Amino acid sequence: MNWNTTTFILQIFNFLVFVWLLKRFLYKPVLNFIKQRKEVVSSMWNEAQKAKEAAEKLKADYENRLKLWEEEKKKAKEELQEELRIQRAQLIAENQKALELENERNRVLEEKRKLDMQMEAERRALQIGAKFVAHFLSTLASEAVEKKLIELCLDRLRSLPEQTLELIQQTIQREEIHSVCVKSAYPVEEATKRKLKELLEQLAKTELSFEFVQDQKIMAGIRIIIGSWIARASIEDELEFFLQEENR
Repeated sequence: MNWNTTTFILQIFNFLVFVWLLKRFLYKPVLNFIKQRKEVVSSMWNEAQKAKEAAEKLKADYENRLKLWEEEKKKAKEELQEELRIQRAQLIAENQKALELENERNRVLEEKRKLDMQMEAERRALQIGAKFVAHFLSTLASEAVEKKLIELCLDRLRSLPEQTLELIQQTIQREEIHSVCVKSAYPVEEATKRKLKELLEQLAKTELSFEFVQDQKIMAGIRIIIGSWIARASIEDELEFFLQEENR
């Protein structure tokens, strides 16, 4: 093989021209394409990273919301249980109170029923006793007993307290009383009438007219009526003497 310098130089020149042509018409477009592709890939990578970050953020937000929702659900459940517990306790307390009130009401009604029965029994016993006493005392009624009862009445009138006398005097003035009714089972003697008149006018501190009436219901004794005040000393009144205001 013969070495030809000219051919070698031409081949080198051709190679350089070929390299220039490649660089001029092929290498730069390839580099530009690679650069553009790299930019596209980089852009897609950045977008993928952003999407990944957004997805991770969305996931974190979802997990946080889920956690908050679980906490809120737990809190709401606890509040509901507490409210139910309070309402149940209130309902139990109200039912207990209502039961106690009902028991107390039943107890009061039962006591009232027993008391009414006792009072009714006592009332009947008193009625029976009063009938027996009235029948027994009616056998003792006599003019002599009545005289003693009148004397007893006079003694009691003489020993009346000042307060009672003032009440009698105020009643006479307020009701403008000028007459006195004296009831007895037997006729009253004139001497006894004078004693009654003098004593009652002295107690009333005013002049009074007297009306003496016989009433067999008294059986024996005396009943003095001064307006709304009555003095009793008779067998019918069970030998009790007292002054009371009587509404007419």
